[in-house]
Amino acid sequence: MYWIDTHAHLQDEAFASDYNTVILRAQDAGVKKIVLPACNETDMHRVLAICTEHPTRCYAALGLHPGEIGTDYKQQLTEIQRTLEASGAIAIGEIGLDAFHYKETLEQQDIVFQKQLEWGKYYNLPVLIHARNTIDLVLEKLEMREFRTVTGVLHAFEGSVEQLHRAMRNDNLMVGIGGLATFKNGLKEEVLQALDLTRSVLETDSPYLTPTPYRGKRNAPYYIPLVGERLATVRGEAVERIAKLTSEAARQLFP
Repeated sequence: MYWIDTHAHLQDEAFASDYNTVILRAQDAGVKKIVLPACNETDMHRVLAICTEHPTRCYAALGLHPGEIGTDYKQQLTEIQRTLEASGAIAIGEIGLDAFHYKETLEQQDIVFQKQLEWGKYYNLPVLIHARNTIDLVLEKLEMREFRTVTGVLHAFEGSVEQLHRAMRNDNLMVGIGGLATFKNGLKEEVLQALDLTRSVLETDSPYLTPTPYRGKRNAPYYIPLVGERLATVRGEAVERIAKLTSEAARQLFP
């Protein structure tokens, strides 16, 4: 089977000593491609370095995460955009809005988010969207005329069936499904059953959101098949079909 991990932070310190081994182990597990989203103007250089070392396996996304916004976010954005233009990327990310951990900075987050949505339009790149307790706010933004053509993923989707249906009414959006799908109190089975697999991509968000039965340990791209197996069980479908359709969706998003 052929899997794609569309969101893994291998630049994280959790992988400092063994990221090469992790990438090789992922290959052995059938995870042939991994997208590495940067979170700020510092770790983007680590992302690019890893992708340079593994050019046929790892692909860079560059962006400013809502939790990484500093006092001089304009300078942060300038540095990231300069690097984006110099080095290229497969996507803009990780970007978005977070009202769970960072509610006090939502006003600044909104400014930064809109600026990076503009990048998505200008560079014709998909966006990887962090939407923690902000799915409706994010969807409202993407329904605006100026951003209606932006393509992207609602990363680590945590919403209801109603929010899923709203997202799917935007033809340019996909949803990212990861470890939450395996948690007892994570994504509800009715959401997993309602997924359009042609517009769903798999992800780990490594080193976070480790799927059951390894929850509490470091997550890694080689756990992607566990997410696929969970979808197969809930939906009553062959795991091979899950791998095929979600990988095709990822290739459509990142041609």
